[in-house]
Order: sequence, then structure tokens, then C-alpha cells
Amino acid sequence: MKTATDQTSEPRADSAGFHALFDESFERMKRLAFLLGADDPENIAQEAFVRLHGKWPSLAPDKVLPYLRRTVVNLSRSRLRHLRVVRRAPREPDRDIASAEATVLAGHGNRAVHEAMQRLTPRQRQVLVLRYWLDLDQQAIAETLGIAVGTVKATTSHAMTALRAALPEEDDR
Repeated sequence: MKTATDQTSEPRADSAGFHALFDESFERMKRLAFLLGADDPENIAQEAFVRLHGKWPSLAPDKVLPYLRRTVVNLSRSRLRHLRVVRRAPREPDRDIASAEATVLAGHGNRAVHEAMQRLTPRQRQVLVLRYWLDLDQQAIAETLGIAVGTVKATTSHAMTALRAALPEEDDR
């Protein structure tokens, strides 16, 4: 049985802080999942917040966002692996249609860039999205993906080379 003193010694349990983080970060995490190639980014973001909620009391404040980002990246990876398995299975007559949300998000940017990003390897896409969309430094990317900083550097270089080759150069006028 917990006493009043036991309850005060627990780590953060403030639900207001969690709700504020959700309001502030949900759309960014949904967009992150979309940019990483998830076909249902809203569910990925929701699941990441559900998992964060379970860890919320025990996480230090400076570890919350890295945990959330890493969860979105890992859930997106899992979803993509699942989709590869499903796509290898015999197809039914009806094909999957992109969600309305994915269609809207895809229309917001340069379609050529988005299509070129989809042709990158998953790791290259993850590194570029974390770097140029979330503006993370190499160390934060390495921690989020669980790889070495040198791997982040090399992957970024290879990905940028592939994008340059895939995208036509624009005239400087």
C-alpha cells in the first residue's frame, strides 16, 4: 500500500504537461510518420503518444521528445515491414487506396521531391526527414535511429547524391 510520502516521491505524473505536449507535437509527429513513408501516419502518431503516456511518469523531461521521435520512427519502420509482407501475399481484387489524410499531406509539397524521397532506402529517408524536417543534429539523429554518427553522415551524403540525381536541376533566373 502506498502512503502519501510514497506518492510524492514518484517521478512526473502531471497530465497537464502530457496534454500540452500532445497539443503541441501531435501534428509534427503525424507529419514525421508520413514523411517516413507510413501509409497511416495518424495512427502511428496516436500509438506513439499512447506508448509515451505509459512511460510518461518515469521519463526525464529532456528525454520525452527523443523518446517520442524514436517511437514514431520505430512504428513507421514496423508498419513498412508489415506492408512489405502484405504486398508479397496474393492480392485481392480491391487495391489499397491511400487515406484521405495521406493524399492531402502529399499534395502540400513538391510532388517530385516526395516521389524522389520514396525511392530512397528507408534509412536514407529517415535520416533526411529527421535532419531537414525536424532539424535535428547528427547526434540526435544517431540516437533516434540507434546508429553511429558516422553512419548518419555517410547516409546523408548518399541520400543527397541520390536526390540530386533523381531531381532535375532548376534554372537560376
